[in-house]
Amino acid sequence: WNQVEADWAYMLANGPAIDMSDDNGKLVASAIALPYGAFGWVCMVLVAPAWRRQGIATNLMNRVIAILLKDGVTPGLDATPAGREVYRQIGFLDVYGLERLVAERANVSADPPAGTNLRVLTEADMDAVAAFDAPIFAGDRAALLRHLRNRQPERAIGAWRDGALEGFVFARDGRTWTQIGPVIATDADTARALIAAAANAGAGPDNLLMDLMDYHTGMSGWLKAGGFEIQRPYIRMIHGSDQPLDRKEMVFSPAGPELG
Repeated sequence: WNQVEADWAYMLANGPAIDMSDDNGKLVASAIALPYGAFGWVCMVLVAPAWRRQGIATNLMNRVIAILLKDGVTPGLDATPAGREVYRQIGFLDVYGLERLVAERANVSADPPAGTNLRVLTEADMDAVAAFDAPIFAGDRAALLRHLRNRQPERAIGAWRDGALEGFVFARDGRTWTQIGPVIATDADTARALIAAAANAGAGPDNLLMDLMDYHTGMSGWLKAGGFEIQRPYIRMIHGSDQPLDRKEMVFSPAGPELG
C-alpha cells in the first residue's frame, strides 16, 4: 500500500467510513466510500491478517454499498484480480482494466501539440479545472483536485490551447512511490506531454507510480519504453452496470484505486 497519513485524512473527512475493532479497541478492519455526486468510490476495504476469512470484508462492503444506494448513488471500485471474484458476487460488473506501472527512474519526454502550452496550475485555475473535469469524470471532485494540487503543486500542470484548457495532471507523495494521476486530456499527445512534465518536475523522475487505463495501448508502450514496468493489474467495476461512467477516451489515468 502506498497511502500516507494525508490520504487517510482526506478520505475520512470526505466520505462515510465503517470500521471494526477487537475487544481491546484495536482497529482490525475498514471500508470507506467517497461520493462524487451520482456515483461513489468504494475503497480501503482492509482486514487485519488474523481476522481474514470470516466474512468481515464482505460485511463492511455491503454496509458501505447500502449507504450509497440509499442515497441513490451508484457504487464503483477498482479491484485486484482476487478481489474481483468477491465483488462480482455482490453485484459489481467489469467495465475496463488498468495497469499499475512503476519506475525506479523514469526517462520520459514529450512535447505538447503545436499551439498547446503547459504551465503549473495555481489556485486561481482550479475552478476552471474542476469545470473541465466534471463532465469527463462524470462527477464532482473539485475538493479532491484541490487537495492533490496542495500535495505536490510543482507537478500540478495544465495544458492550454487558444485560452482553453485541454488537459491536466496532478500527483501526490506516497509511502514508497510518487503517484502521478489523474491525467485528463483531449488527446494522447497532450496526455504524454503532461505526464512527462509531471514526471520530471519537483524531485524528478525517481520512484514514480501511475495507474493507466489499459485501452490506451500506445501510452502503455511509451511508458514502458521510458522505464516503467507493470506492477499489477486492476479491474474497474461498477455496481449493476458494465458501462463506463466517464468519457473514457479522455481519461488516461485515475487519481488511484482508492480515490477513483
